[in-house]
Amino acid sequence: LPLPFPPAGIASHPNGEFLVINGASKETPSVATVKVSKSGDMHLIATSTLEQPAGYTSVDRSGRYFMTAHYSSGAIAVYPIDKNGKVGDAVYSQNAPNKEAHCILTTRDNRFVYIPCVKNNNALFQYSFDESTGQLSSLEPFNANPPAMFGPRHVAYHPSSPIVYFSNEQQLGVSVYEIGKDGQLTDRQHAITMSRRSPFEQGKRDLHASDLVMSPDGKMLFVAIRDFAGDEDSVFTFRVESDGRLSPMGQTKVGDIPWKLDVSPSGKHLLVKDSGDNKLSIYKIKSDGSLSLASSIEMATGTNDIAILELK
Repeated sequence: LPLPFPPAGIASHPNGEFLVINGASKETPSVATVKVSKSGDMHLIATSTLEQPAGYTSVDRSGRYFMTAHYSSGAIAVYPIDKNGKVGDAVYSQNAPNKEAHCILTTRDNRFVYIPCVKNNNALFQYSFDESTGQLSSLEPFNANPPAMFGPRHVAYHPSSPIVYFSNEQQLGVSVYEIGKDGQLTDRQHAITMSRRSPFEQGKRDLHASDLVMSPDGKMLFVAIRDFAGDEDSVFTFRVESDGRLSPMGQTKVGDIPWKLDVSPSGKHLLVKDSGDNKLSIYKIKSDGSLSLASSIEMATGTNDIAILELK
């Protein structure tokens, strides 16, 4: 589908009909809404200009707001989405206290948002979210204070328990937090995938965790490790215990620089988009947590984000 700008990120609307796609330009940040028919055909239905550049994007659980977090500036913004899918003017636009903000995604009850920051900006900022206005308000304390140099990056929520998981870019693992009724996070576990080859140095490409995703039944969690200086690019599988804690199940070598993960709605397949080989690979998830390659397709250079829609 031709777009009026080079695309960067893609977010799916909870109604299963819309995709909201942001552009790559920092100077003229833009967004497009695409409607997807039951047959899978796509139609461009609206475009808008964003107040802030966008990196990670999502749509809140009500489907009323488009949310953005920008890595280099730390800019956080919330935009209304009208009934036709068009993104409007920002109702919230602020910078997080730290740069290198990496993710924005509401909790399953749509009441809270956590903004993780990586590298030397290591932080985990906690907000309440008002779905009637789109406003974010900082909780007190504001920073959940992750361990030094863990670098929380992306987030995944347990489907039925008040538990949230963050991939840790520098620590190369996953942190498990319990979500309190007031939205405050309490750390329960810091699981690890592999040891770093050397201490983290700003600007040095080595081992970095990227995305994580949970199976729909909440029984397995997958986290990707990118190896910019070797061939240890992998997806690690964890079993999710009844209390939300993680137990390691295995490691699967994947393509070069795994960037984005997703799980099929059935929970039977893991999708891995790698940025090094520019491939989208689909792995069958076995009961023991191991992964077997089912298929792989070439993707355009620079296409790193993916979204899954269930066509009903």
